Order: sequence, then structure tokens, then C-alpha cells
Amino acid sequence: MKNFFKYLRYWYYIGTNWNFALAFFTIYHEIRGEKKYHVDTIEIDKLKNLAVKGNNILHASIYQGCNYKVLEKGFDFISGLNHTNDFIDFGCGKGRALAVAAAYGFSDISGIDFAPALCSFAENNIKQLKNLYPDTKFSIICEDAAGYKIKPAQTVFFLFNPFSQVIMLAVIKNILASLKEKERKIYVMYANPVYKDIFLSAGFDEIYHFKKMTFLEISIFFRDTDDHNGEA
Repeated sequence: MKNFFKYLRYWYYIGTNWNFALAFFTIYHEIRGEKKYHVDTIEIDKLKNLAVKGNNILHASIYQGCNYKVLEKGFDFISGLNHTNDFIDFGCGKGRALAVAAAYGFSDISGIDFAPALCSFAENNIKQLKNLYPDTKFSIICEDAAGYKIKPAQTVFFLFNPFSQVIMLAVIKNILASLKEKERKIYVMYANPVYKDIFLSAGFDEIYHFKKMTFLEISIFFRDTDDHNGEA
């Protein structure tokens, strides 16, 4: 019964803020995805009452899990590429994308979020995932994404429009700085890509795009050297 009302509230929120065709599509995939990936991540949180790490709360968007259909479309494409096994989610929230990454075979998975309460939820979901994927390394990093130093081995990044242009610029600059340290193939999965132009101007190429029902969208960007002329 508790889950019924949670799904009902979520359906009503989507329907009244966007439209009810999207709400029915969304709630179907929410129920299917939560069951398939063994997590509890459905929620809308405007973050106003949450304590956070850093001073960038004004640049954050609401917490909302990325639509499972969109996630799967992105991972279907990424899985067909030659990439390493690491995955990092900027603004991981309760850990939805981390669960899907594990199901798609990523073995070194990290989530970054600046809200300790959301990090705690993600940790709880990961406890379940560790039983399903005992050989997978999971990490939850509770800090501001703008200050996170990209490791030279990290190559696949995910964002569900988690913050404003100010923080997005900082994250892209950090990614480019890591590319200077070690040239490699880098992929960025960007759901609801509001600031797509920033990646393009920074020398990334859009290699995949999926859009459904106007509001459900994901782009995948690629870059493998530091010799582009674009600037973030």
C-alpha cells in the first residue's frame, strides 16, 4: 500500500507538471525498473530542506531519477563500444543509474552527490546491489561535483541535468584537465541535455541521441584527445 501511494503521487506530479500521457509512460517504467534493478529510488525532492556539501545549492536541480527507458537506451549504445569498466554518476541521488550500470556489466561504479541524505539512500540501495553483483566495486562520494578531481582511469560519465551551467562548466573543465593528464576515450551520457552546446563547444562530438515524448531525452558525447580547439 505504501508503494501504491508513492507511485500515485509520482504519477500525479508528472501529469500535472507535464502531461498525463507522459505520466502513464513514466510510471509504467518506474514500476518495471525498480523491480528489475532491485532499488528504491522513486522520489521528487526540491532539495530545499537538505543539508549539502559545498556552497552550490542554488545551482542544483531537483532530485528525480532518470527515466529507466532513457537509461537503458543510453546503456544499450555504450555497451556496444570499446570502453573500460568504470562508470561515474554526477548527481547520483539515490543510486538509480549506478544500479543500471551494474546490470550492464560495469565493475567499478562511483556516484557523487552533495546531499548526505541522498548519499545515505544510495548506500542503502548499494547494500542490495552488492549481493547481486559481488565482484562489482561501488563507491558513494559525498561532495560537491564542481570540486571532484577526475581520476585518469575514469572514462564513462553520466549526468541527468543535475545542476546549472555554472557547475556544468566546472565539471567539464575537470574532465578536460584529466584528459590532459592521460589521453583516452571519454564518453559522457547526458540525460535531459539542456547544456548540450557546452559539450559541443568544448570539443566533444555527439555520437548518439534518443528522444521520446518531447521530455525524455539522452545524448552521448565522445572525446579522445586534448587537441580540439573548443573551450568549456
